[in-house]
Amino acid sequence: MQVSGIGYPSIIVGNLQESIEFYERLGLRVLYSEPNRDDPESATVMLGASDDTTLLLVGPLQAGSVDIAEAQPGVGSMQYLSFHVTNEQMDAMFNVMSEAGIQGSEVIERGYERLVFLQDPNGVLVLLIAWSVDPPAGVSRTTLLEAANGHREAAQAPYLEATHLQQAAVELG
Repeated sequence: MQVSGIGYPSIIVGNLQESIEFYERLGLRVLYSEPNRDDPESATVMLGASDDTTLLLVGPLQAGSVDIAEAQPGVGSMQYLSFHVTNEQMDAMFNVMSEAGIQGSEVIERGYERLVFLQDPNGVLVLLIAWSVDPPAGVSRTTLLEAANGHREAAQAPYLEATHLQQAAVELG
């Protein structure tokens, strides 16, 4: 198996708006925001730089409404680190992981991503990600996400889905 690059770190924050403003001052921009699929009292915000650098913030919908600081791993912690893999590798994930002596989750289909969770020897949660649609040649992942979010907003959909990426890929291709 060969990862093709770092996907994004996911950081737990206590106040989404305050954190967004901080990272915007560093030059990142909001690519999309959506409810957290795992916790209805929180949201996720994907930020991006001018290249394929992305950062996922996870925090409460209302600052102070969820005592996320008391949760493990807690505010300021990295929830997980993700790496991109190809769809072909994801299709062969169980064989590849078995041959490498690695245990992980089953492949999880979630929105525009196919995911496998692993844990490194230090207890760091690692996420392997294959996108349902790869960016067209010469188009960055951040550009594809921004365009896909436009389609999500036009459809008034709560989550960024594979269909939104497919529409954006056609538009940008």
